[in-house]
Amino acid sequence: MTISGTPGPPLGSAEIEAVHSAALRLLAETGVTIFDQEARDVFAAHAARIDGRVVFINEQLVRRALEAAPASFTLAGRNPARDLHFGDGELVTGSATGPAHVLEGDVRRAGTLDDLTLAIRLGHVSRNIDFHGVCVEPLDVPGQVRTRVAMHARLLASDKPTESWTAVPADIDVAVRVHEILFGAAWHELPRALAIVNTSSPLQLSAEAGQALVRLARLGQPLCVTPCVMGGTTGPMTLSGILALQHAEALAGLVLVQLCRPGCPFLYGATSSVSSMKTGALLMGVPEFWVLTEASAQMAHSCGLPLRAGGALTDAHVPDAQAGIESALSLEASVRAGVDFILQAAGILSSFNCFSAEQFVIDDELLGALAVRRQPVSAAADELAVEVSERVGPGGNFLLAAHTKAHARDFERPSFFTREPLEGWRALGGRDLRAAAAARVASSLASYQAPDDLDPIVRRQLDDYCLG
Repeated sequence: MTISGTPGPPLGSAEIEAVHSAALRLLAETGVTIFDQEARDVFAAHAARIDGRVVFINEQLVRRALEAAPASFTLAGRNPARDLHFGDGELVTGSATGPAHVLEGDVRRAGTLDDLTLAIRLGHVSRNIDFHGVCVEPLDVPGQVRTRVAMHARLLASDKPTESWTAVPADIDVAVRVHEILFGAAWHELPRALAIVNTSSPLQLSAEAGQALVRLARLGQPLCVTPCVMGGTTGPMTLSGILALQHAEALAGLVLVQLCRPGCPFLYGATSSVSSMKTGALLMGVPEFWVLTEASAQMAHSCGLPLRAGGALTDAHVPDAQAGIESALSLEASVRAGVDFILQAAGILSSFNCFSAEQFVIDDELLGALAVRRQPVSAAADELAVEVSERVGPGGNFLLAAHTKAHARDFERPSFFTREPLEGWRALGGRDLRAAAAARVASSLASYQAPDDLDPIVRRQLDDYCLG
């Protein structure tokens, strides 16, 4: 087999312009169904054409929104050392978000509050995870209090920034009240409550999504509008068709956010992929998803917007070779494309639907490797080591050189991947990757220490509000 094609980004400048133009045409001529009345009122106040629930967004509104949106922003955490910068070539990684199921050993079951706490602890210990998604949906907690209880668990288990859940309007109340408790009435003077808001493809914004965007944008909080176009079911069965529809939906969200508050921090979200025409299922471990991730980065960055895309995503249902291959290639494509925010960067199986602690530590290892991959090679005199090579000479041995001793630990990193020769590996028990990952989960949890930065009064207020 001969591998054909030209290495490099999937879109040329002409294709980027074509996708953008197609999206503008969809927005202006087909429009977007927006179910929330207040969101439609925002568009009406800026002279957008509206027919019932359908809002037609012209190119001028898009252009003004692109001019207003910042190219980068900093998310302020409760621990200033944990502040996160989005954009300008920096990479922020976030753990899993939202799966309702957990794989424990070989048993797949509904997620619990204990599972959520375990996932947050793993993310807190990790050197490679910057941001906590919702991680696991704790289905053992009653729905009417689940968001409050889950937020409480996340805040007590880690001081890293965490996602604000906005599935229903009551969730926004939780986010606002919790941030008031943590930071006071003026909490919203800084970007603190990052929310992921999904569109409903094709070309729809649900009432809940519209309410979240309007309310949080007016508070100046960072919003990531994320289409998930499913090629063949909720979008065209072509890559450029998926991109055009995704781009239109992301721009519609951008316009609404910037009309509510010009300059509001915004992330262009992209999780679209193709569907199986045999089962109808969304496929996240296929190479088309990696192509779409890179193309989405081109579209977002051409508009001057930071991007959330990619992840350690796989269609495999257990942490096997398929899961490792697909997660690694998905993460590599995300990093190579210059994605600014990788959510779902560790722990996900079954597309978006299942959390695995073993898969989490495997993905975490991949993130560490990709962090090394991002580092440039130094050509400083000591690194070039010309004099060392001259002293050793042809056929010599560098093992006893002082330069080797000085750099002996340069490439040593904590790892549970097998690096021992065969006999050494056998002497250590001959474990496969999944068994080694289970041991890493246990050691990571054993090393976990909860943050103790919360003021006692703040802690009591959180307890009363979230658990009362």
